[in-house]
Order: sequence, then C-alpha cells, then structure tokens
Amino acid sequence: MAFITYTSGEQAVGKHTDTGLFEKKPIGFREDDGLLSPYSNIFYWTYKWTEKGTRAEEHSYKGFEIITFMLTGEIEYYDNKFRVWKNLTAGDMQVLRSGNGVIHSERLLPGSSLIQIWTDPDLEKSINQPASYFKYTSDQLPVLIEKGRSTKIYCGPGSPVRLQAEQLVITEVSFAEGYHFFKCSKELFVSGFVLEGELVIRRNTLASKDFFVAKEEESFEIKAITDCRLFITESPLEPSYPTYAEKYRI
Repeated sequence: MAFITYTSGEQAVGKHTDTGLFEKKPIGFREDDGLLSPYSNIFYWTYKWTEKGTRAEEHSYKGFEIITFMLTGEIEYYDNKFRVWKNLTAGDMQVLRSGNGVIHSERLLPGSSLIQIWTDPDLEKSINQPASYFKYTSDQLPVLIEKGRSTKIYCGPGSPVRLQAEQLVITEVSFAEGYHFFKCSKELFVSGFVLEGELVIRRNTLASKDFFVAKEEESFEIKAITDCRLFITESPLEPSYPTYAEKYRI
C-alpha cells in the first residue's frame, strides 16, 4: 500500500509561457523531467491555464485517447478530419480517439483553464482505427449529491461517456469543510489533483495544484481544512493489455 504526494513545485511545467500558456504536469513526457512517469493506462496529465488567451498551432496525435475537461472559459479547436472550428465551454468534456492519426490546432480564450489526460486504450489496436471525436456538455454529465460533498461523474456509473481505456473512472468532487472518507479498490490507482482549497490526507497537507497517488488502498480519510474541489481518476493496477507505462512502473 502507498500514498504519494507531488506538490505543485515538484511537477513538470510547460515550456511555452512566452505564448501566454501556463502548465502544471503531474504526469509529463520524458523530456519534461517531472518526478512521476506514466502508470496504469494513464500516459500524460496536464493542467493548463491562460489569462490573456493563447493558440497552439497544428500538432498531431496518434494512438492515444486525449480527454479534455474544460474547467473555466472556452477552447476552440480545429482538425484535418472535420475541417471546421468547434468549441468546448466550462463544464464540457471531449474525448478524442486519435487512432491512426489526426492533425489538430486549438486556441484558448482569455481566462480559460482545463485538465487534459492522455490514456492508453491498447495502442496495438487503436493505432489502426480512424480518429473520432465525442463531445459531452455539462448538462449530460450526472452529479451525485451527498452530505458534505458533490460528485460530478465524467466517466463511470451513470455517465454516458465510454472510453476505450478500460476501468477508468473520472470524477470531480467538491468537499465541504470537515472530515470525509473516500472508498476505493485495492485493485486500482486513485490519482487526485487539487483544483481549489486545502486538505490533509495521511498527514500530508495539499493545496491548489498539488497531486497525489494512492496505490492498493481500500479507503483514506480526507480532512478538508477549507471547502475544496478535487479532480480524481481511478485506474487499474494491471490493465488486461500491454501498456506504454509498463516501461515506467512506479
């Protein structure tokens, strides 16, 4: 069993602040020099934000599932498959199955922020499939209200979202100040990114942009020092197919 934290200062950062784009990368590329390498079927995880707005010129994706969660503001994107500009606004989610390849460009409007996760859907199969996009608006995604917490279910029970990366549950959880228990499975990784607030887990104090990974845990207690909001994934310890991350076990 293990519970590991990665503060904001220990994460990799984006190298393009001159464009007005800022990034924290809990799970970065090898060249990013972050402390945490890919694991499970999660290959890459970044939190991006911009105050003035920014644009990313054409770049290509291949094989991976690229999942975008729009937190604030708006993003506009274009690709060589549909050849039309589309958009996501706050609360929306997009699944891009990059398949056998797609060329993509995007622009973040002022005051925008997002989380983007790349998952490994079994690259040996996905690399031979055509690229496809799936957009889900905020009102399509269920919200579970419980005492002291609310859970927006991006992917999991009750959600219309279907991923090729197996056993992946993705939620955004808001906790009121106080004590809370998070139940999980010993067969899963639980990964969390703090969006807002301050909390304590296993004597570790976490604040905005901090990250944690729990491995082989059945539950853990969260002490919310203030109202807080977390972005959480649950992913398998041992996917049923060979993954890119097998070279980078944590």
